[in-house]
Amino acid sequence: MPKAPRTSNSTPEIRALIYKKSKENIPVREIANFAGITRQAVYQIVKNYNARGHFNDAPRSGRPSKLDDRSLRHLKISLEGNRRQSLSDLTTTVNNILPAPVHFDTVRRALRHQLGMNARIAAKKPYLKYEHRRARLAWAKKHRRWKFRDWRRIIWTDECSVEIGKGSRPVWVYRRPGERYIEKCLTGTFKSGRQSLMMWGCMAHGRLGPLLRMGKGERSGVDYVNSVLSGPLWDLYMELSEKRGLVAVMEDGAPIHRAGIAKRFRDNHKMESLPHPAQSPDVNPIEHVWRMLKIRVNQRKERPKNLDELWKIIQEEWEKIDIGFVNSLVRGMPRRAKAVYEARGGPTKY
Repeated sequence: MPKAPRTSNSTPEIRALIYKKSKENIPVREIANFAGITRQAVYQIVKNYNARGHFNDAPRSGRPSKLDDRSLRHLKISLEGNRRQSLSDLTTTVNNILPAPVHFDTVRRALRHQLGMNARIAAKKPYLKYEHRRARLAWAKKHRRWKFRDWRRIIWTDECSVEIGKGSRPVWVYRRPGERYIEKCLTGTFKSGRQSLMMWGCMAHGRLGPLLRMGKGERSGVDYVNSVLSGPLWDLYMELSEKRGLVAVMEDGAPIHRAGIAKRFRDNHKMESLPHPAQSPDVNPIEHVWRMLKIRVNQRKERPKNLDELWKIIQEEWEKIDIGFVNSLVRGMPRRAKAVYEARGGPTKY
């Protein structure tokens, strides 16, 4: 069991085996030949174990860092004040207080090992003003104690737009060197003139509701009442009300939802609503359904060239969404409300 070639150190497993053989009174020469090391190394391994009680390497001090405690504190304070600084700027900040300048790799290692920080892509979340946080916190206080049986009565609704030729995430391909620009390794782009398709959808526990295409000239409050409120949403509302008792609908604060005609329809038909605080996509789980739908559309081999082709693909992929995924989103609502409450109305991971 010789050491790996070009190595100058035995592994802890080999040292344990060497020690075991020495205790079995096997000659040192045989152990050295077996392990591919010198006899002196065998003696040293046995001696080290007797002194340390383990077969691991002894800690090494290594070359001391050029960044002392003072410079690390200065680096931490600077970084806490502005997390968007570049590594070059941070290095300049540190070098301003050091007698001898350090390389940016030194700063990078200090960030990683001493401060536990790494450069990452910033997560995107809606900007929250004070009034947004206050409204979100009030909403969370009211609903944080809701159980699954309460969230099961909610119909989640939302609008979503999809643009031709615009993917929701980068497309990855496998390729060899020199194949960057062959057709199999490209993803097409289209001069669509910003052609986008607006649609409305809804979901509830155990149900993925109908999907409705909204034309460009059909996005007023009147159109919303005629095509959605008095149509597929009302039908689903009545169906679930008969099966589950009192049901409520969550709509965001879009102008078509706040229109007077929409409010009168809900009042006249006694349609219960669940408030939706502004700037709060994290309290509407249908946002995750939209994301999954866009990913599935982007993964299709055929690329739509016009809005009609895009709508056909969207409908096909909508029907394929697993109802178990929808149910898991609804079951997670107690955790969402709790997260908003614990964040005091601030951003959450959802």
